Amino acid sequence: MSLEKEFEKTWKAVSEDQNRMDTTTDRKIWEGIHQKIRRRKSSRKWYWAAALIVPFFIFLMIYNGYQHSSNTEKQNYVYESFESSKNIQLSDGSKIGLLPYSRLVVSRNFGEKDRNIIFTGQASFSITKDKTKPFRINAGDFHVQVLGTRFFLDQRSEEKKVELFEGKVKIEHSGKVTYLLPKEIWMSGKGHSDYHYYNREKQMSFTFTRSKYAEAVQKLEETYHVRISYPDRYKERIVSGSFTGNLNDILSIISYPFNLKIEKNNETEEIILK
Repeated sequence: MSLEKEFEKTWKAVSEDQNRMDTTTDRKIWEGIHQKIRRRKSSRKWYWAAALIVPFFIFLMIYNGYQHSSNTEKQNYVYESFESSKNIQLSDGSKIGLLPYSRLVVSRNFGEKDRNIIFTGQASFSITKDKTKPFRINAGDFHVQVLGTRFFLDQRSEEKKVELFEGKVKIEHSGKVTYLLPKEIWMSGKGHSDYHYYNREKQMSFTFTRSKYAEAVQKLEETYHVRISYPDRYKERIVSGSFTGNLNDILSIISYPFNLKIEKNNETEEIILK
């Protein structure tokens, strides 16, 4: 029931009970009724005004946010690979090979004052050398800086990885800085935070002084981030000497006295000695 009808009903009930009311009382009652009706109508007007104004301001904020996002997109070049790989050449001559489902964001003024990009996914990089403008990659929770080099970057996998082929790179992650030289690898994830190891072809020097064969193998596993299996009966054998070479060279030399030959499990990348 509307407010007006409710008041009218009340008035009639009072009139019937009293049968007769003086003019002054009558006027006061009707003035009170009309005053309440005016307040009710006024509140309705404010309600409808608010109902119109609030959505308008919401629309205005969304529109401004869209405009800002649109303007930001216009300031950048965005390159994406979907189901297949995609090759990109930047204005400085740098070449980037995006693996499937990777994304590269490059400022339209790239190369003028700096060479900064944003990258997600997996890609190989061949960066043109420029000592005055380091090439910087924002890869989410870690950053890579190079002057001129070739490397592979995996930002997508659970184990984040940077593998360097040529040049030198600087990696910043969680306040820690790591420098890589050719055939060196940085990894973070699966219990390895900022783990620095070497490509299997990296030439390294090792010295073992009456070390157990198990200890020598463990050192190679840690250095090259690889799993090496061999018969348990050789664990306590003694290894001595200074050696230089890649993983296969060193492993072959220290295993030669025990007549162990190197095999490789292609599925797990594990090295097996038999």
